[in-house]
Amino acid sequence: METMKKVITVLALFLSLLGAVSFADQADAATFKRVAYRGGKKLNIWNRSGAGKKIVGQVKSGQKLTLKATATYKGNLWYELKNNTWIMAANTVTTSKYASILKAAKQNKVVSLANKQVGKAYVWGATGPYSFDCSGLTQYVYKKTIGTYLPHYSVTQRYYGKTVSTKKLQKGDLLFFGSKSAPNHVGIYVGGGKFVHASSPTVGVIKSYVSTRKSSVFYPSSARRLI
Repeated sequence: METMKKVITVLALFLSLLGAVSFADQADAATFKRVAYRGGKKLNIWNRSGAGKKIVGQVKSGQKLTLKATATYKGNLWYELKNNTWIMAANTVTTSKYASILKAAKQNKVVSLANKQVGKAYVWGATGPYSFDCSGLTQYVYKKTIGTYLPHYSVTQRYYGKTVSTKKLQKGDLLFFGSKSAPNHVGIYVGGGKFVHASSPTVGVIKSYVSTRKSSVFYPSSARRLI
């Protein structure tokens, strides 16, 4: 009987160790990716996730991380990096989430600069910064905000980015008016159903509502997404 108990105890210990080894092997094999992020600030890296932890370094917000394990300490989730250091999970985002953050930041830059041009003069052939024509405005805003070069011609700008539905617009989309194949006007969608455009010598750069009436001059014939 006593011998049987010893056999069972040894077997249980063996299985326990086997399970621990298997878990460690899985943790090493199942690495995953996240991005350090907290509004552009540097983030602390720690030597451990539990009691007595110390800061051993920092990473820049936006740095991609390869992680191999998780741990929970006092209700907070932690991620272990490949070099056996740790970062708080709350200071990371998924790679897809970070991509959407970058996209939103670019869109907001485009919208902000476009809005600042409202009230400036319309001059045919002008590309800013004090006056614009329609394609000169879009060219100026995209180059200054995200470094995208657009030619100074609305018909040619129609071939940049990808085609999107005029019913599902996002901030920063280019809106084209007139003929779908050869538009005579272009503006920048800034959200809230409005777009900024260098309209005419009479009114200059203005913000207008995107019309839903096909008979309106402000009814877009197509839209392109560059962000």
